[in-house]
Amino acid sequence: MNPSYFIGNLKMNPVSADAVNRYLEGLREDFSEGLPEGVALLIAAPFVYLDRFAGALPKGAVLAAQDVFWEREGSYTGEISPAMLRDLGVQAVLVGHSERRQYGRETDEEIGRKVAAGLHEGLRPVLCVGETAEEREAGRESDVLGTQIGAALRDVSSANVSKIIVAYEPRWAIGTDRTPSSEEILSAKIVIRRALGDRFDAAIADAVPVLYGGSVKASLLDPVCFEAEMDGVLVGRESLHPHEVGKMVRMLGERNGK
Repeated sequence: MNPSYFIGNLKMNPVSADAVNRYLEGLREDFSEGLPEGVALLIAAPFVYLDRFAGALPKGAVLAAQDVFWEREGSYTGEISPAMLRDLGVQAVLVGHSERRQYGRETDEEIGRKVAAGLHEGLRPVLCVGETAEEREAGRESDVLGTQIGAALRDVSSANVSKIIVAYEPRWAIGTDRTPSSEEILSAKIVIRRALGDRFDAAIADAVPVLYGGSVKASLLDPVCFEAEMDGVLVGRESLHPHEVGKMVRMLGERNGK
């Protein structure tokens, strides 16, 4: 059975080394008996604290970064290369997160280059896709998701696509208390699977984990994950609380064990 995924995106938090240490202590305490069987835990930490997170996460947890540049080295002031991340012990990286698309003005082409660069360096890309409120209101969500998937995986071979995780995060729900229905989320998953199948084939498409992200909390796991038949969740603000991480990871483990 495939694992259920919990990816915690800490965003621009915590804001001090002491706060990082407290967070890590809380996380290790909550998982003192180890991770539940059948659950993969990834924590995406800020660049400046990746070295503190490396080796300090609970046993079995995976360290992820929140972004990456598409070149290995060079004159790119302020950027972080996949080789640098790998050297720090990072194993996965978020690519195309809604906030990077919004504030960083990232294009589908740039996101595709990041996906390819991450794979080349041995990182596991977590590709974030999703439509804006305007795109949904215009009935364009399927076209938008298809375009984003196609552009991001343009340079990805069929041998490597299984290394990718796709996270559906409707941009109109990020950072809000608006939650799509289970049917809307499942519909998006079907569109994503179809786009993957168009680019590769159905068997390959079915092997790619598809997660939900967007104001996720424990009380919403049933509608946004279990009832929507998603393979896990990408969690933002609630992942800042180790106890909430532990609660949701255990819920995923219980569900996966049934």
